[in-house]
Amino acid sequence: MEASENLWIATAIALAVGIVVGIVLARISRRVGGGNSSSSQAQLESLQLRFEEYQQEVAAHFKTTANLAGRLNRSYQDIQEHLTHGALELAPDDMTRQRLLAALEQDAPVAPGKRKQSEGAFDSLEPPRDYAPKDGGSPGTLSENYGIKRKL
Repeated sequence: MEASENLWIATAIALAVGIVVGIVLARISRRVGGGNSSSSQAQLESLQLRFEEYQQEVAAHFKTTANLAGRLNRSYQDIQEHLTHGALELAPDDMTRQRLLAALEQDAPVAPGKRKQSEGAFDSLEPPRDYAPKDGGSPGTLSENYGIKRKL
């Protein structure tokens, strides 16, 4: 019995020493980690600031791009109007004037709500199917029973 009592006492002492060592290590790691936490916080704030600056740069880039595209569109419209005016003023006869105006209208960009007549040729096309056609009474490839052979 004395051996089992010594075993229990040794186990209790080892448990107490383990708890004390665990508490000491936890406090030390908190102190070391606490200094590291402020460094991590500063790094996080730096990254957040850089990200906000990047977002502002992206927004400014797209705003400038939209302005430039608007100017390009207005310039194109001005050129189109100039050519139309020139065709009306400088064409020697009505037939030449009509041909010039028809050519200008054909090359003009399509408004978002309107479509050119030549685009109607693609209305009858069907998009590709993502399955194979089925043969007679057999199930199609998208059927739940496709490829399953039943035992009799």
